Amino acid sequence: MMFSLAALCAPFIPAKADLLQSYEESEITIVKNAEWKEFHSVVGKCTLKFPESPEHISEKMNVPEEGYDLKYDAYISSQDKKSVYMLLIAEYPEFVDQSLAQASLEGFLNGILANNPGNQLLFADMLLVDGKPALDFFIRTGGIYFKGRAIMVKNQLFLMAMECEVQNYDEGGYNYFVDSFKFNK
Repeated sequence: MMFSLAALCAPFIPAKADLLQSYEESEITIVKNAEWKEFHSVVGKCTLKFPESPEHISEKMNVPEEGYDLKYDAYISSQDKKSVYMLLIAEYPEFVDQSLAQASLEGFLNGILANNPGNQLLFADMLLVDGKPALDFFIRTGGIYFKGRAIMVKNQLFLMAMECEVQNYDEGGYNYFVDSFKFNK
């Protein structure tokens, strides 16, 4: 089953990240993460830290060409109006074959790339997160970066992503965001 969630990602307007503070006297960089808010998703049974308390969007989409409904919940938070952080949890029908998780993740990424001819894939890597198939990716569209991690767990896709203008890209803020993700036991 290949379904593109690119249309779900498109409405999240770019903002920019500036989470790092550099001191001129030294080369020490401090991530300002003490103010980040821990968020618990009941739907996704997971925990993640956002720069601000996220807004929640929930929707059910009919996918007639595939013959099922796709339910998703999106949690969105911005950082100083310079970047947007998002957790998207998409729930596929129960019949999704877990053995096709890698193909589903690749199909998801291909859907995002096909959504806009200006999308340029900078990198994509398959990995395991808590033993679950995942895909890290980094896309540039003109002056905008879209970086994310997608994880497949049974019939759910978890997407953590950051979108920002190129000049406001903050690797430390992004890493803090995705590294804070935990599945609740």
